[in-house]
Amino acid sequence: MVKDLYLIRHGEAEEPNAGLKDVERQLTAKGLQDASKVGIYLKQKEFHPDIMLHSIAERTTETMNRINEQLGVKPDHIEASEDIYEASARIMLRVISEIPAEMRSAVVICHNPSITYLSEYITGAEVGYVEPAGIVHIQIPFSSWSEVSEKNCDLIEYIRPEDIQ
Repeated sequence: MVKDLYLIRHGEAEEPNAGLKDVERQLTAKGLQDASKVGIYLKQKEFHPDIMLHSIAERTTETMNRINEQLGVKPDHIEASEDIYEASARIMLRVISEIPAEMRSAVVICHNPSITYLSEYITGAEVGYVEPAGIVHIQIPFSSWSEVSEKNCDLIEYIRPEDIQ
């Protein structure tokens, strides 16, 4: 059974400043708008994720909330993960491998460069820089998420927020 994975980078965040921890940075007005566009795009594709994972950072939580306004994923299928915040590709791979096998589709909202590194590692495709609110759609050709490994998945598309009509 093919599974769908959407890796989504958080929307544009406010600039770092001395009085604010990185994890507390919020989305800008553009970031909020782009996150809403991502949700509308996924809804138009009739995509209904079984699970949504996001890092504990405020900007990924805000992005998830904006996307979920369109998708309506139930709260018990949404998980904030400390592991995803500033994660390496190896940690991201572990998080994905732990998604329950019965879940056919997943959204993971996190940060760059993790998205780029993981996307390129598991697909073997060159994705390049994933912009804020960028979407990387990957198909997993296995019945279990734990089978995801180096170059054994398919890059379907990379969508930038400005590509969304």
